Amino acid sequence: MPSIGLITTGECEHRALGVSLLRVFGSAGLEIVQPFRRPVPSITSNHLSYPGPGSGDTQVDKLVASMLATLGQRGAPDFVFAVDDLELANLASAHHVTQLVVDAFHRKLGSTPTHSQLARLRERCSFHLLCPMLEAYFFGEPAALQRAGATRPASLDPSCHLEDFLAIDSAFVGLDDVREHPWRRPDRVGHPKRYLSFLVDPDDTGLATYKESRDGVRALATLDWEQVFHFQPPGITFAYSLFDDLADALGVPNPFPGTCHSLTTRRPAGTLRNIA
Repeated sequence: MPSIGLITTGECEHRALGVSLLRVFGSAGLEIVQPFRRPVPSITSNHLSYPGPGSGDTQVDKLVASMLATLGQRGAPDFVFAVDDLELANLASAHHVTQLVVDAFHRKLGSTPTHSQLARLRERCSFHLLCPMLEAYFFGEPAALQRAGATRPASLDPSCHLEDFLAIDSAFVGLDDVREHPWRRPDRVGHPKRYLSFLVDPDDTGLATYKESRDGVRALATLDWEQVFHFQPPGITFAYSLFDDLADALGVPNPFPGTCHSLTTRRPAGTLRNIA
């Protein structure tokens, strides 16, 4: 029975992503192992420029260290998958994120890695991105938004897929940016979490708020990924890369149609299973 060591950077993902994936791949024998009691810090909370600091003590280095520690522990899982949100700040430069991860692995391995070290990474270790963040995929299943607390339906640009998120709800888009509230930010129309927060409390009463650790968990734990992957128009290539990689690790076909993102697709001679 293949086991996946799942390393996540968000509280919602830490509590519910494994459960969500088991709903899809549990019948294929997937076993989820969480090597850490809490999520590790995200590497994408701010814009990542390239090249990054070479100190070896960045958040990227710490994420890579957690992946290597999981691979090296006694009774290690068969595979290690780390998952982070890309975030809007890195939307236009996702290649910087993946390259920084590669550079951090090279720093950790040193200038003369052994063949067995390289093979272990290429065969067993993956890094994936959700784009622009986890909440984007909730909009592919209306019932998931309701489980997250939404009190009105969403209105998205029909020409944009979920990873190219764009809200066109006039009540949300037309808000002023003066008051201190998570919705009222200049980036809100492309920000799934801000829009979901609005849908939970559109009248700004303060009586209801979206909480990842509660509402996000409810939405994600039973997310209907089939609906998400069939949402029109198609194009959620980052999510498809994750599912395609998992399916390959389990030796089963990917249950959903789609195309992998070029940055995170499986490759035979990369640094990781899915990163060049």
